[in-house]
Amino acid sequence: MQTTTTISSGRLEGVRCRGGVVFRGVPFASVTPGDGRFRAPGPAASWTGTRRADQRGRAAPQRAALSRRLHRYSAVPAAGWSEDCLHADVYTPDCARRGLPVMLWIHGGGYSHGSGSFWIYGGDRLCARGDVVVVAVNYRLGAFGNADLRWLHGSDAEANVGLRDQLAALRFVRDEIEAFGGDPGNVTLFGQSAGAMSIGALMAAREARGLFHRAVLQSGAARNVHPPAEARRVAEQLLGELGIDPDRRDALARLRATPAEALLGAQLAVAARIRLPLGMLAWQPCADDALLPRTPEDALRAGAETPVPLLVGTNRDEWKMFTATDARRRQLDERTLRDYLGRTLERDGVAGRVDVDDVLSVYASDADTGARRSPADVWMAFQTDRVFRCPAVELADARAAQGVPTWLYRFDRAPAALRERVGACHSLELPFVFGTLRSPALRAAFAWPPAALRLSDEMQDAWIAFARHGDPTAVEAPSGPGGWTRYRGADDEARVFGGRVGAVPAAAAATRRLWARLSPPPPASTRAAPA
Repeated sequence: MQTTTTISSGRLEGVRCRGGVVFRGVPFASVTPGDGRFRAPGPAASWTGTRRADQRGRAAPQRAALSRRLHRYSAVPAAGWSEDCLHADVYTPDCARRGLPVMLWIHGGGYSHGSGSFWIYGGDRLCARGDVVVVAVNYRLGAFGNADLRWLHGSDAEANVGLRDQLAALRFVRDEIEAFGGDPGNVTLFGQSAGAMSIGALMAAREARGLFHRAVLQSGAARNVHPPAEARRVAEQLLGELGIDPDRRDALARLRATPAEALLGAQLAVAARIRLPLGMLAWQPCADDALLPRTPEDALRAGAETPVPLLVGTNRDEWKMFTATDARRRQLDERTLRDYLGRTLERDGVAGRVDVDDVLSVYASDADTGARRSPADVWMAFQTDRVFRCPAVELADARAAQGVPTWLYRFDRAPAALRERVGACHSLELPFVFGTLRSPALRAAFAWPPAALRLSDEMQDAWIAFARHGDPTAVEAPSGPGGWTRYRGADDEARVFGGRVGAVPAAAAATRRLWARLSPPPPASTRAAPA
């Protein structure tokens, strides 16, 4: 098995892994702190001799959730983080092979934390099971990747540099993946949460045309892009946190000279304080005049840009991840629920069209079982639909209506030990897709039974089949997902992974009617204006 290869930057030596070879920390582009902040990435630096590719590259700047002592389980590697963070981990069955399908992973983390080399995203099991090349990448996060500063005096800043990092990774795959045995003409983007939202944006970006050929969106769609005015409001609050007068001629220079730790602190303060509608995140992409001249929802509804086959879905209990450690929200009474719903409708700007009783008439009972929901369960079901499921189904509807091959799923598997508290929550499908469910840490934490391991095999086979053939049911292994049919539109079904039934309606008629009033088509003002 060939463990060395040569790319444009120089020679690499990887290390053996399960069923193949992994090349860790491979630079695919570069960022220069200081003047390079808020600008598109540059080319990766070359090296002489053979570079040992056996260590994870540094993560993007972020606040680590775990201590250094526990770095093995953290998204931030032992090497820490750096503004020059654009590295890839490449898993291949053998560099001497040719024409293997490529799966390029974009990690989630609310556009504020995470790393492509996080151990749960280990690509070795997918690589070995599917005979595919798996690439996982970093990209700039938070204000470093998403602050829109084009409006500052004399600005040479660019918008959406985090997305531009992802485009650089796609170009790296196009230009270099043959050296790892991959086929640049068969590239599947797959991502979760903010990673899936990124793919939704890339599907609408002209510069991404031809760079990928299929897309898998897990718990994210094409809604999370700011209109220009909102992006400017977020950036203005960032400058305010740092005490930088936006009217000064040197405002951008001062921001570029701000220590990364101080910028991180201001970024977190803005995210905690700002109030945004419809599940928007403070640090997400924006419509601009170059990369995204209109919002992805506008572009994809119109059938524009990249009509690649699509596999999209959500988890049944997404919002339970955000309440798992919040006893107050897990024990809501009806009065508090009504207060939460009323304030949410007002923030979303739909209080004049929808009231709290409208929401309760749809969400008071479980759509699958008919069982009466508690106030806490009503809140979690509403938030799951509002932030995740509604945008995913709307995207599937739009693509299917344009004749794009589309596949819709829902993940229902919950751990027995924490079924009520976490359910099938946000991110729980990740170790199933990557096969890291079998790692000792996760098996000990959740006590997954053999049936869960079989479900992981089934999901891996479906994702691999989609990457190979554009059809998740074209499975060569015996664990294939039977009964999954292509999604055709509003009256169709979603394939259920790990549930009591094999399929459920994409959305009940009453739910769709409510969603139509909660999330109307975006107004023309979401189009980008020149900076």
